[in-house]
Amino acid sequence: MKLSILSWGILLALAAPAAAQEAPGPEGSPTPPSQELTVRGRVIDSNGQPVRNAQVGLEGTTARVATDAQGYYIIKAPIGATLVIESTRFEPSIAIVTDDKLDDVVMLTAQQLGETIEVSGTAPSAAPGAATLDRKELQRVPGTGGDIVRALTVMPGVVNLQLPIGYSGVVIRGASPQDSKVIIDDFEVPVLFHNIGFRAIVPAEAIANLDFIPGGFDVAYGRATSGIVSLGTRMGAEKGTAQAEVSFIDGGLIAQGSLGKNTRYMAALRRSTIDFVLPSLIPESVDLSLTTVPRYWDEQLRIDHRINSNWKLVFSNLGTDDIFELYATKNQDAENKRFFNRTRFIRTTAAALYNDGPWSAKLALSGLLQEFTFELGKFQYIRSSIAAVTPRAEVTRTAKEAGGLKDVVFRVGGEANIGVGWIDLALPREPREGEPMGEFDPNDTTTKVDTRITTPNFAAWTALSGNLDPKIRATMGLRAEVFGRPGEVALQPRGELQWKFHKGWLARVAAGAYRRPPEYQSEYLFASLQSERSQQMIAGVQYEPREGIRAQASLYYTDRSALITTGEDRTLGNNGRGTSYGGELLGTYRQGPWFGWLSYSYSHSTRVDRPGADERLFTFDQPHSMNAALSWKSKSGKWQLGGRFQLYSGLPFTPAIGAVFDSDRNIYVPLYADPNSERAPQHHQLDLRIDRMWKLGRVELTGFIDVQNVYANQSIVTYFYSYDYSERAAFKSLPIIPSLGLRGVL
Repeated sequence: MKLSILSWGILLALAAPAAAQEAPGPEGSPTPPSQELTVRGRVIDSNGQPVRNAQVGLEGTTARVATDAQGYYIIKAPIGATLVIESTRFEPSIAIVTDDKLDDVVMLTAQQLGETIEVSGTAPSAAPGAATLDRKELQRVPGTGGDIVRALTVMPGVVNLQLPIGYSGVVIRGASPQDSKVIIDDFEVPVLFHNIGFRAIVPAEAIANLDFIPGGFDVAYGRATSGIVSLGTRMGAEKGTAQAEVSFIDGGLIAQGSLGKNTRYMAALRRSTIDFVLPSLIPESVDLSLTTVPRYWDEQLRIDHRINSNWKLVFSNLGTDDIFELYATKNQDAENKRFFNRTRFIRTTAAALYNDGPWSAKLALSGLLQEFTFELGKFQYIRSSIAAVTPRAEVTRTAKEAGGLKDVVFRVGGEANIGVGWIDLALPREPREGEPMGEFDPNDTTTKVDTRITTPNFAAWTALSGNLDPKIRATMGLRAEVFGRPGEVALQPRGELQWKFHKGWLARVAAGAYRRPPEYQSEYLFASLQSERSQQMIAGVQYEPREGIRAQASLYYTDRSALITTGEDRTLGNNGRGTSYGGELLGTYRQGPWFGWLSYSYSHSTRVDRPGADERLFTFDQPHSMNAALSWKSKSGKWQLGGRFQLYSGLPFTPAIGAVFDSDRNIYVPLYADPNSERAPQHHQLDLRIDRMWKLGRVELTGFIDVQNVYANQSIVTYFYSYDYSERAAFKSLPIIPSLGLRGVL
């Protein structure tokens, strides 16, 4: 395994990430008359949540703007003009311009307009400590290349990994990556980004927004004990467009437009180009043979169709195929040092959205096909395939008053997640969280399994929200889950209290219970395993002195129990426990041409693997993490400049203190110090980005240069050891990485 990691490191050091920047809207829109006002307003739903990317237009003209992540918009219009607000999830609404600042527009169906629920104040984030970035903001964060995965690293609570090697989950608040879930349009996806972590599987242009919920998430989410990353895709634009982009990493096409009056579509296709470039960048002196360089395909299709004023249908399809193969040597022993990995999946979803008066519903059916292959040397491998189907339904009822509560929202929902698959593997014993990698023995196939697996999971939830008085709002909910493999029933109560104690100020307290079933790698092999558990408590305060400026702070404590660990007999059991606590600060600034982001988090995560064992750090414990980003866009929209500074702690690791020679296997067996008893050094870097937009006939072009780690600070990430563990070499973070990109939109 050491050799495969080293090979990955060579690739990471040689390849440069690239992405693209969203092209600006068409230039040359008519200048409004001088008597017009600069009108500011906000669009929210019946629960007081912001409606992002709603289109606000001036009736009788083509002038149109989109609401931001908080539902705010700015448009020029004369007194008495009518604004028409449209969104894919709601019926159109209107607002009459009476001043330069309008009351909140609550988006409902036509039938609901007669019983509009008045909601005042700032729409809060999904949970205390949560954060949101919309599509344009995702692409304005310098050093991320406009990519979703790197944009996640600015979120408070996300562990910043200097080695961008892919995981199916995101590391949040020091927990393990499998403790969090990635959701796209309400359904979990098995991977978010490609094998060596360069690119997300979904282009940023197809994403409406990214919601990061590090804890305290709603009862509608389950099977996770840490946090949720939720992506919402957007429907195609009404006007047909096509765009293409190319870089040293990949190239892609996106087409969108209308199919008749009531139907819109968006289709995207992307293929890597790094497999054409990388072989020429590797010096002949490197003892490395690439047979299949990182190669991937991504595809996405979304179709939205409006049936009538009550019903809307959405069909979506998302897929990826990721393959990688190398030989860590060119000599005759190459077969023993072969590394091969292929991950591919396709998820297809059909959903029906309904609105009628105070009632709304979402009915959806989603299917997933997934294949995973990993081969190391001649004898070690994992081959698995899974087919899963997930029906999901949620119904919402609103009322101005019920049971002594005001502005009431009642929800009830349920889903089934039924998977059937096959797993065939021959590997050494898998190291669990915090356990160091063992000796590399290409002949070790201690764990052999060839079996059918089923994962029948069922869930039902209900939640009630209402105002106790004009300043206090409470939410109470219960999620019940049945995990079929362990035969376990889990009741998870969750609740939140919001208090608007002063103008612009909001205090929040949330608590809840969460479960993660044993469905990760070798956990499938032990039928007696139960779910891991966490109890979360979060307190936060939010201050918004005016629209576009927000500051929030939160404190959290998570108690973890029934953690799956390796016992003395080398079998897995629910013998571990742990705690995580910390604090997070986040400030955002969205004013005119400026976009600013400042986040800081402190975290401390420890665990005990079995009764009587010593307490140790989680492998992904990162005490300090800070991100400061600022970007500016010119009034003409032709130039955009930005910078970002990162500072974060290194991760813990377990040092080797010697080795014992095993003559039977002819290898050295390492002796390790206490688990995670040393920590890699602190890392810091500066990223800069410049974008230039212009027109060439009918084509809108965007060119950019994105430079990561400008002053080339290469800190130590971890260490690799010699064959006998007598010497160790530092593996350093990536050096300065300049990226160039070009996109054209027709």
